[in-house]
Formats: sequence, C-alpha cells, structure tokens
Amino acid sequence: MLEVIDLKKEYKVKGGVITKALDGVSLKFPETGMIFLLGKSGSGKSTLLNVIGGLDRPDSGEIIIKGKNSKDFSGADFDSYRNTYIGFIFQEYNILNEFNIEQNISLALQLQGKKNDKATVDALLEQVDLKGFNKRKPNTLSGGQKQRVAIARALIKNPEIIMADEPTGALDSNTGKQVFDTLKKLSEKKLVIVVSHDRDFAEIYADRIIELSDGKVISDMSKEYVKSKPANENINIVNDNTVAIKDTSKLTESDMITILNALKATEGEAIISKGEHDVSLVRQAIHVNKDNSSEVFNDTKDVAVKEYNPKDTKFIRSRLPFSRAFKMGASSLKLKPIRLIFTILLTTIALTMFGLVSTLMMFRESYSVQRAMENSPATSEAISKHYLATTTSYDLDLETGKVGSYDYESEIETLFGQEEINKLNDNHIGLKFAGVFNNSNSSPRINLTASGIFSQAYQKADEVFGFIDAGKDYITGNGFEFVAGSYPVNDDEVAITTYQYGYLSHCFEGIESYENLIKKVIPVEFYTYSYNVKYNLKITGIIDTKIPSIFDDYIKGNEMSEKEKLETKEEFESLINHSYHNCLYVNSNFYNIHKEDYDTNNRYINQFPGAGLVVSTDKSIENQQISGDNYNSYYTDTIYSGNTDLFSFINLKGET
Repeated sequence: MLEVIDLKKEYKVKGGVITKALDGVSLKFPETGMIFLLGKSGSGKSTLLNVIGGLDRPDSGEIIIKGKNSKDFSGADFDSYRNTYIGFIFQEYNILNEFNIEQNISLALQLQGKKNDKATVDALLEQVDLKGFNKRKPNTLSGGQKQRVAIARALIKNPEIIMADEPTGALDSNTGKQVFDTLKKLSEKKLVIVVSHDRDFAEIYADRIIELSDGKVISDMSKEYVKSKPANENINIVNDNTVAIKDTSKLTESDMITILNALKATEGEAIISKGEHDVSLVRQAIHVNKDNSSEVFNDTKDVAVKEYNPKDTKFIRSRLPFSRAFKMGASSLKLKPIRLIFTILLTTIALTMFGLVSTLMMFRESYSVQRAMENSPATSEAISKHYLATTTSYDLDLETGKVGSYDYESEIETLFGQEEINKLNDNHIGLKFAGVFNNSNSSPRINLTASGIFSQAYQKADEVFGFIDAGKDYITGNGFEFVAGSYPVNDDEVAITTYQYGYLSHCFEGIESYENLIKKVIPVEFYTYSYNVKYNLKITGIIDTKIPSIFDDYIKGNEMSEKEKLETKEEFESLINHSYHNCLYVNSNFYNIHKEDYDTNNRYINQFPGAGLVVSTDKSIENQQISGDNYNSYYTDTIYSGNTDLFSFINLKGET
C-alpha cells in the first residue's frame, strides 16, 4: 500500500547549520500490522511520519500510495491524500475544546463532505470504551479518555492507515497500555505506524520495529514466532532457556529429571515461578505466548507490496463547513479578548511599518516575484508587466490661444524581455520562468470546431493563453514529458499539451491516440488593433504538463454531483487559464519572425524612442515640436466643431 523511496529532508537550524532530518530513507510498508518508529530525539522519526503522512514535504524522494506517486502531487493532492487514507493521533490529542465529543469526531466526516453519522459515532465511542460520552466537553475528560476520543476521530472516516505520534507520551503507563491495546486490535485490519520512545512497549506490541539515527534507518526488525520444543505432553522447552510446565500437579520423577537437565544445560542464575499472576508477568517479560511460542525480532526481509492501478486510487478533497470554521475561529475571542484586540492592533501597526520600510529600502522586482511564487499553492502562475502612464490632454482654443489641460493615469501592458526572463530564472528557490507572448487585444484561438459530445472541461479549450518558446530543456526541467513526437524545430510547427489534445482529438476524424495527431495542421487566429493574424501550424509533439489527478473525473466527464461538478469547474478553470496547460509551444525563432503581431502590447514603449519625457507646459503648443523623437506619443483624437483642437501626450512613469 505504502512505499517511500530515497526520502531526504534538511532543516536549517540556528546559526545556519544544516541538519539532515531524513537522509535517503527507503521503506516498504505492508497492508496491515503495527510498526514502531524508534530513535532518540532528533533522529528523524517524527519527520518521517510527517512526510509519509503528507503533513510535510520531502526535499527529494518519492512516496508511493496505492500506486500513485507523490511527485505528481500538488498541495491540494497532499491534503486530499491525508483526508482519504490517513487517520492521525497526536501526543497532545488536538481535541477542539469548543466542540463536544460527538462534534469532534464527526468533524472528520464533514471534511470528507459527508453528513454526521450519529450511529457510527456511537459505535466508535463504545469501541473505545466511551459509550454515552457524546455530549461531554473535552475539558471534563482525563488524558486517556481524550486520547481515545482522538482514536475514534481518526477511525470515523475509515482510514486505511493510522499514524500516531507519541500517542502515550502524556499518559501514565496503565493508560498508555490501554491505548496500545486499542491500536494493536486495529492493526489486524489496518496499517498502524507509531512514533515512540518506549522500546518496552514496542517489543510487546510491534510487528516491526524501525530504528532511526541522524536521519538514517539503522535497524529494521520484524517479529517472528518460534515454536517451543515439547519434551513430553506436560513440558515444553522454549528458546533453550525456558521450561514451561502445563500442570505442575502432574509432574513425575522423570519430568523432574528432564527439568533438571534443562536447567543444568546453561550456567548462571535461574528463577522458578508459579502462580497465575506471576507466570503472566514472566511470559510478558520474556515474550512467550500462551501456546509457548516465543517472540523474536530478526532483520526484516522483503516486504510484499500489493500492486495497485493508480487510476483506481481516488482522493477525497477536504471541505470544512463554514459554520464549523467560523466557530473555531470565533472561539479564540473567548480567551482574554482585550489582550487579543490589543495584540492585533500592535501587530497591524508593526507589520505596516515593517512593510513600508522593507518596500522602500529592500524592494527588488525579481525577488518579490520569486517570493510570491514560492508561497503560492499553485504549480504555476502567470505574471505580467505594466507601465504606469499619465496622459495629459491639452485643449487649445484657436481663436483666443487659451490652453486648458487635464490628466488621467492608466496601466499599459507590455512584454518581458529575454534579459528579464534570465534575471528571474537566476533564483535560489528553484522557480522556472518562461516568457509567453500574445496580443492584448485578442487571445489566440484554434479555429477548429469539435464534433461529438465530450467533457465540459474542454468548452473553452480552443482559447489559447499564448505562445511559449521556452525550448525542450525547459519542458523536461519542469517535470513535463513528451507523450508523442518532439519539440518544434521549424517556424511553422507547434507542440500542444495533453489538455489541448483532449479537445483537438474531437476536431479531426480517426484520432484514437496521441500519434494520430502528429503532423496535423491547426489554424490559429487572433486580432491586433489593425489586422487579423492567421497561422497554420503543424503539430510535432504532445506534452504532458501534469494536470493534477484530482481533476480526472471532471476531465473524463465521469458522474459527479451537481455541487461537486460546479466546485470542480471553478477550480479547473482557475488552473487552466493562464497556465502551461493551455499554451502553444513554438521554436525560439517564432517571436522574431512574427514580432510585429505582438508589438501592440508595446506600442507606447517601443514605437517612440523618447519614452519618459514630460511635455513642457511653459510654451504655447503651436511653438512646440511635436514628434516621436521628443515625446512618448502624440496623436490628434479629433477636430471638434468650432475653433478647438485636442492633443494628448503620454508620460511613462515606470514599471508596475
């Protein structure tokens, strides 16, 4: 079910020292069983649990969950993975005090978009020995009871994996034993992974113990059962060191000789005990079961991992009802509201001052873009460049010579230059930028009509975001791959995405595979301010830009509820618009050949060399030289009826 391959994770601690929390960890986990992760503080055991549980992301490596590879996961995919397959149990319980016990447990169901199931909640509370606790508040429970509520909350959504981080760390030994007894029972049908510092509990309950140190696995042992050697019907020799007697009242002289010989076989101290209580403690201490088989830990052999088809693995997206979210947020106001309000006020003032100072002193365009991209949950974002322009209009009365004027500001969109793209790509956080060119007046459109009925995901697939000439290295460096053909070489060639294939496969007859579309010609059109542009481009390749798998049902047109379909539609359109998934990929010479088709974006900047000069107002207009060499732009809007003429000048202030 679960496998991790070469996981690595580093943290930078105080003083800039790099700590390797995970250093190349590779493990396979079975479908069921109880697995303990042991190690000293800082060994990496909690980091490993957080990474495989989707709470944290590795710097490198892979997590395979039921056939799906985490390399293709977005932030939303990790959230959905946790929501679908993982039940978490934490040392501090993480019980919400503003809700009663039933509400705490049912919250996990609501995150899956399901209604509260009171019967299931009742059954789970009975299973963890908390029957009738539905309406109790968390502050009325003991530590052990709270942890059992946390277990019930983890179980309500029927996860296939339970992950527990020091679940008994805040409990006494007797209560801790009750919690482990519950988890052990669950491990018969589920995979239970426990982070613990208690080796004694691990040796009692674990089916497998994995020990870490400095981010590496130093020991991986699995429990095996060794049968005893019967000396006769009444006596068994266990592990050559222990004598087990079924019924002491039936011992014979021959039995006593057998026992004596067994004791003499090894030197040293021996303890002979009897009585049900004492014998039970001895069995537990030396790991001998009632059938006299002994438990021993040996190196873990190859773990059989069941084969899964990733297409069959479905994730459930988290949906928290607004009423619950509001109640959780509003509950903080109950705790020292005056201090909270005062803190918010001071924080707002401090952040405003800090933002102002940092903006004035440390603003760098490329850095700002990089940070925004780094903190974005999306896998790609579109950024644009604008100039802030002030237009001054002068009104000249031809009879009196009187000049009037007024100003207005507007933003003028332009394109990034290659040097700017190179500068943006010179970053330390792995962001990869590429220029996309289109025309601000009209988006490129594939002028073909699709036939047949297909998914609404393709309703606007003929409207392309723009052209991109990033090249093959950029494509592969982004983790994309060619599923057919290759990157265009000639000026009249184009590569498309698998999303666009979904649309174009309905525009031509006989398209049954990616290869069938190679060499097909697609007409692309858009409008400039003065003419209509038409390109006929031959398809040379098809690129898989890795649309997140959570949209598979929507793209394929599978059955969905109306509510889910509407929500998915909004998310999908937000993803597709202005993204890699909806670009046409061309060669590096394409822009230079067709540059005039895109210069309307730059008409105020490139057309006149005098960008940035301000029109002087201390001279009469008729005495000024009006030319592109001296002014940003000049045009006559109209000649009004009567004796008035109108002139406008553009002053470019700089980029925004």
